[in-house]
Amino acid sequence: MLALLLTGLASVAMVGGLASYGLGKKVDIIRRQSAAEHFYSAVSDYLRPYGSWQAANQTEPFDHYMQRIRPAPEHRLPPPDEGIAGREYLPAAPPGFEHARRGAPPDALRDRRGPPPPRSDGDTPYHFILADQDFSVLLGAGVYRPGEPLPEAARRDARAVEVNGKVAAYISPEGVLTPSREEQQYLDAMYDALWAGVSGAALLALALGVLLSRGLSRQLRHLIAAVRAIQQGTLRQNVPVEGRDEVAMLARAFNEMSAELAQSHEALQASHRTISSQAEQLRELSVRDALTGLHNRRYFDEQAASLYRHAVRYQRPFSMVIADIDFFKRINDQLTHATGDAVLRAVGEIFRTHMRESDLVARYGGEEFVMAFPETSLAQAAVLCDKLRELIVEHPWQQVHSQLAVTISIGVAADLQAGSAEAMLQQADAQLYRAKQDGRNRVCSLAA
Repeated sequence: MLALLLTGLASVAMVGGLASYGLGKKVDIIRRQSAAEHFYSAVSDYLRPYGSWQAANQTEPFDHYMQRIRPAPEHRLPPPDEGIAGREYLPAAPPGFEHARRGAPPDALRDRRGPPPPRSDGDTPYHFILADQDFSVLLGAGVYRPGEPLPEAARRDARAVEVNGKVAAYISPEGVLTPSREEQQYLDAMYDALWAGVSGAALLALALGVLLSRGLSRQLRHLIAAVRAIQQGTLRQNVPVEGRDEVAMLARAFNEMSAELAQSHEALQASHRTISSQAEQLRELSVRDALTGLHNRRYFDEQAASLYRHAVRYQRPFSMVIADIDFFKRINDQLTHATGDAVLRAVGEIFRTHMRESDLVARYGGEEFVMAFPETSLAQAAVLCDKLRELIVEHPWQQVHSQLAVTISIGVAADLQAGSAEAMLQQADAQLYRAKQDGRNRVCSLAA
């Protein structure tokens, strides 16, 4: 914002300076050209009747001629008896004519009574150098002596004065044209008006810069705050749009980008949730039995092995159980497979409902179920299994089929010295076989 303000003020200052310089330069050129034209006309008129400077100067000195054609009220000509040809006078001619006679010999042109009075306005005049057709100085303007050759540099700017088709003299400018008092007042008035306009333009630029910078900085602050909010995770941002400039276009584009980004993020999150849910479902399907909803054999083997290693490492009680529905093949054959499936679902529901969260139960295959009881001794596991057996016997199976009755045989093992969870399960399977041999619908266990 500061750079914008400084640039505006610098531009105003540069324009004001160039305008001021150009105004002075243009006025100086115009006055220089006007003075040169007046002097050229005066010299031409002076030389035309005589044809040459020598003839004209012998008849009437040039400064007397200038005084005659433009008499100055403040500098009167002396009477003829005072030697008019040998004195220097200040003619009141057009600008630039005043000191053309300064190249005359000092002794020949100096008034015995002293130099003529200075101009009342104190201005330093513009000088013109006059040379003959051979570039020998006639009037040196205080820079060159009469008869001195005019240098090449001055010759390039010299203007020929032609009389009757022949070059009678050359005029060359020298010095700076100083404006008169009236001209200076006019220039001062123009400069005052110019600088008043520059000052007004500077104030206007300053005011506009402040207003624009405040509006721009306000919108930029909104954008910065919105960007920081996005960095912190709040993607949907809406900054105010003011006007139709580039910053407003940027704010509008930012709002659209923010909305699209938020929508994309929300869609991505929804997709991620869907994928996570589907992955969880697939994982559950991969570790659960579709019919009973219990875990399957693969999951049980992995988790039981981990529970066994933990029990062995910390010498904690751990029991393994295998159960088998009695005469399940008879149920399928006599009461249909649909009835058998209903029995499997009901048994699985009883097991799941009456297990602790830390216990592990799974359908091992067919009508077999396996269980793992961490932090459970053999006696505790046998009591729990007997309770499950009674629940299965007492279940209202007639609601499934009028001729249906279901019992279950269970084998329990708790020997951590077996060497693995699989070995313990084989011990429990041996106890299951013993329960079958002893008449079914019972729990058999093997202590360590």
